[in-house]
Amino acid sequence: MFLINRKTITNILPSLFILLSIHSLALTQASEDSESRSNPPQAQFTAEGIEGCLVCHQGDHLTLMAKTAHGNSENPYAPYATHGCESCHGPGSLHSSRARGGVGFPALITFHRGRESRQVQNQACTSCHENDMGELKGIKWYGSRHELKGMTCNYCHQLHVASNSMRDPVSQKEQCSKCHNSKIETHKNFVNAGIVFERLPCSSCHDVHQF
Repeated sequence: MFLINRKTITNILPSLFILLSIHSLALTQASEDSESRSNPPQAQFTAEGIEGCLVCHQGDHLTLMAKTAHGNSENPYAPYATHGCESCHGPGSLHSSRARGGVGFPALITFHRGRESRQVQNQACTSCHENDMGELKGIKWYGSRHELKGMTCNYCHQLHVASNSMRDPVSQKEQCSKCHNSKIETHKNFVNAGIVFERLPCSSCHDVHQF
């Protein structure tokens, strides 16, 4: 029978205590890591807002947003009057975290085709544009033919540009003709009715957000 005398026990107790402490710390850390993965931190809107974004994200196509309808901070319905860039791209506290620099966290909404789901992209737009906003009436996008075809708003609309091309009859027709050119050609049949289509945007007759 193997016997351990009191002196031996006294000598090994400190080492045993250290090993047990290390094991306990390892279990605690593993538990904390598992909890962190199952309950990741939630992004919040930043206090810095637009200025915090422009520290890294610069360039004409970004700074010109202040000159567009979305950049009108005096309009209470505009993104720049609420959370700025984050109104559309999502809360940026984790993305701009100095501790992690966004590493390991989901990227903000970028509106690149194939990057985010179309549901996420469309929701970023419809969360405002489904509602009446002063003189601007809410749109009925969900259930429309374009939505059911799997399109997102940025198929036709571009925001980081100086002007809204979809408000110009010529530019709007060019955009629509990318998919509907054969249909547009049949409009020539109405020429004898005195309709000058070159002066009319497609939206004069077609509610593209609903039909």
